[in-house]
Amino acid sequence: MESLENLLKDSKIDYLISKKANTRGIIGCLEKIDKAEVVYVVNPGGYVGKSVSVDIGYAFAKGKEIYAMHRIDDPPVMNLVKGILSFQRLIKLLKH
Repeated sequence: MESLENLLKDSKIDYLISKKANTRGIIGCLEKIDKAEVVYVVNPGGYVGKSVSVDIGYAFAKGKEIYAMHRIDDPPVMNLVKGILSFQRLIKLLKH
């Protein structure tokens, strides 16, 4: 996650990140999704838990573009994701 944050900062791209330690829990994540144009799921190994699945469904319902670092193991959730992007490809997408 830190390497992604550094790339975003270096590229001068505005961003919001939801981390596990967020004191507002899922409400804080949903508020950040409301403010976002693009949602990027950092999911090493393809796994996402229940909370992230809720976040993805919420983002999809709000019409947000959703990308993930790796294919998501759950096919119905993966169907909501527009594509798989490396950090570098994400930066390239956000710059345009």
